Amino acid sequence: MTDEQPVEWVPAFEGQRPPFMPGNELGTRHGVYSPRKVSPLARELVELFLEDPSLGYLQAPAYRPALWAWARAEAQVSLLTEHLEQRGKGGVGDLGDERVKAAYLLLHRAEARADRSRARLGLDPLSRSRLGRDVAQGDQANAAAELTRMRTQMERMAKEPAAPVPGRLVDDNGEESQ
Repeated sequence: MTDEQPVEWVPAFEGQRPPFMPGNELGTRHGVYSPRKVSPLARELVELFLEDPSLGYLQAPAYRPALWAWARAEAQVSLLTEHLEQRGKGGVGDLGDERVKAAYLLLHRAEARADRSRARLGLDPLSRSRLGRDVAQGDQANAAAELTRMRTQMERMAKEPAAPVPGRLVDDNGEESQ
């Protein structure tokens, strides 16, 4: 069988519906497990945050896995929130319905993951200030190490005898003469 010849479907019994076509979404409830639903939303968030100049540190490759994990969790929160709003018709929904309860549980878990990831990436005010403080402390430590290195080098140079400068006359006592 080749791709060019479509297979004609024949029902096995009267009233049987044709099989679903590839890519259908009839069985999709909220889409949080579907990469087709989650990935585009996550990609949009990642691109948006990478374009923000105030978040330039996220450009570093070390941040990419954490950034994608955060974006996927945020996308799932968005999909579940939309799903629950539709199911609840503006309210909470039927909490006696197991599907509604399960969706709320998934929403809670996705929100918790997104919140933890936001904090790790410095995307909320408190964690951003902590990240800034840690970066500043790291910069101070680097500056202190550089100053120590420079002082050690200066002390070493002060202990070494001065090398004669070409074109200057120096007497036996090490003093310049004219």
